[in-house]
Amino acid sequence: MIRRILLLVSLLAAGPLAAEEVAPPFEMVRTLQTLQAQIAGGNAAAVAAQRELLGLMERRSLAADPAVWRDGRNARAAVTYTLSGGSPRLMRRLLSLQPPIAVDADLARGALAYIENHEEEARKRLLPIDARALPMSLSGQVALVQAGLIAREDIPKAIRLLDDARLLMPGTLVEEAALRREVFLIAQTGNLDRFEFLSRQYLRRFGTSIYAEDFRQRFATAIARLGIADGDDRFPRLEAILKSSDPENQRALFLQLAQAAVVHGKLGTARSAAADAAALAPLGGSDAMRAGLYDAAASIVAGRDIGDVRKRLDSLNRRQLGRRDTDLLDAAVAVAAAVGEVPAAPSPLDPVPVVAADAQRGDKWVTATMRTAEAGLSAADALLEKANSP
Repeated sequence: MIRRILLLVSLLAAGPLAAEEVAPPFEMVRTLQTLQAQIAGGNAAAVAAQRELLGLMERRSLAADPAVWRDGRNARAAVTYTLSGGSPRLMRRLLSLQPPIAVDADLARGALAYIENHEEEARKRLLPIDARALPMSLSGQVALVQAGLIAREDIPKAIRLLDDARLLMPGTLVEEAALRREVFLIAQTGNLDRFEFLSRQYLRRFGTSIYAEDFRQRFATAIARLGIADGDDRFPRLEAILKSSDPENQRALFLQLAQAAVVHGKLGTARSAAADAAALAPLGGSDAMRAGLYDAAASIVAGRDIGDVRKRLDSLNRRQLGRRDTDLLDAAVAVAAAVGEVPAAPSPLDPVPVVAADAQRGDKWVTATMRTAEAGLSAADALLEKANSP
């Protein structure tokens, strides 16, 4: 599949005549969306092909006859191109044409505002649009953008829009992005059942996506920060989610969860996740070393054998750890060294008059406010003594 697409990209680049005959803008967008589906499936070569195709689409579209954009399919393709990360130059040019291009003006101007980070303008023009009324090639993309524009202020509505995006464009990069984002919005609502269902769905359907690593990192952070795995009844459910993917993904997920849990002080979750990761990691490898680090770091608590924890930390090979894990190891060693130490008894403090009587010490230590307070206390003592005398 990817070879055929790359061949098509090469044909598109062959010259003006070939481009016009082989692929008008709406067909080039179909090729783009096919590439994006390959990206959602984990094809790294598709990322470079997409970059090349976007550049080619910009050049061909800017050079196209203005009459091309009076075809609604091509005009909608320009909106899709823009919302897919294309250059804003094309839409700026198209919006200057007379007669106007054959697409809703708010949709076109909203897409341009969105890609140029003019959020208020994008919200004004895009949010009133019913994405479900748009053609399938564009509908999910618009719903995905609408969800991003409203997520900070209305999570339930953003979730509904992400549901729309997934249903309107199944099997595409739009669905992958919508599902990935929805998981973390659901996490904020505390709906563990829904979080579990969507997470399992993402890992099963898009576990090899180019963006799956981003999902795993954010997934682990959300679990640790929001306490989703806290409690004896919750972690087994989380394990079931993670174990729905292949062993390599499981190991990566458990390691990231253990790391995030240590950082956020969820020590029980960290130890459980580290144990699961260790069971899947090759002996002596860097993943086994990381699992050992997270388990040891999470074991620095009252009632544990700190001497044993120190030995485990000292035995770790720093060369097998990344920078973040090396920093974590340094912090764990410092904390372990401090645990169990008996602080030295504080020296008794001299009263202010004694310190004040020593000119050298008084000048450095006793402030004017302290002298005033001491004088006030002395006066109060004298008044009390006088009041109590017969």
